[in-house]
Amino acid sequence: MWSLLWMLFIVKKTVEVIIASGNNYVIGVKKNQKTLYQSIEKCAQEKPIGYYSQLERNKGRIENRDVTVFNLPEEIKKQWTGAQHGIKIRREVKVNGRYREENAYYLSSIKNGSALLYNYGIRNHWHIENSLHWTKDVTMKEDASKIRLGNAPSIISTLKNGAMNIFRKQGMNQIAKATRLVANDIETLNKLIN
Repeated sequence: MWSLLWMLFIVKKTVEVIIASGNNYVIGVKKNQKTLYQSIEKCAQEKPIGYYSQLERNKGRIENRDVTVFNLPEEIKKQWTGAQHGIKIRREVKVNGRYREENAYYLSSIKNGSALLYNYGIRNHWHIENSLHWTKDVTMKEDASKIRLGNAPSIISTLKNGAMNIFRKQGMNQIAKATRLVANDIETLNKLIN
């Protein structure tokens, strides 16, 4: 319970920093944020101020995505610095004859955000997020790591992110191959860093 409250505190502080720096945010609302999630879910049932729908067919996968933008009540705007809109993304996916449906909710500080803009931005974010996590999980075996205590998991994750960024900056997009290249070769590693 305390870790959840602490994470919520950190997210709210991060949002304050983003707004203070003159930028905007779109953040996901998770089910473990029960009160906020239920409030957003309820708001999404009101009259939307924007709507966009997209149907995609790709390699036997059919996905219908409906994006609804709605105003937030004052109580949420007071709790979340800069919050302007709520976004609901409803996905209906059919793959190999199996059907699933899911809803995702977001808060945004963008004043004139359209449903099309949110669809594009959130979709592209997930593309980046999925490719990053796949690389970290499969190539760098992050999920299999036995490092679980204290700050060590965060430190190791940051080091892996740094290594991937160094490889990509040098044009090495095949992370597994790049890792093998520098493994036990401090001279090559040093050249990449400098």
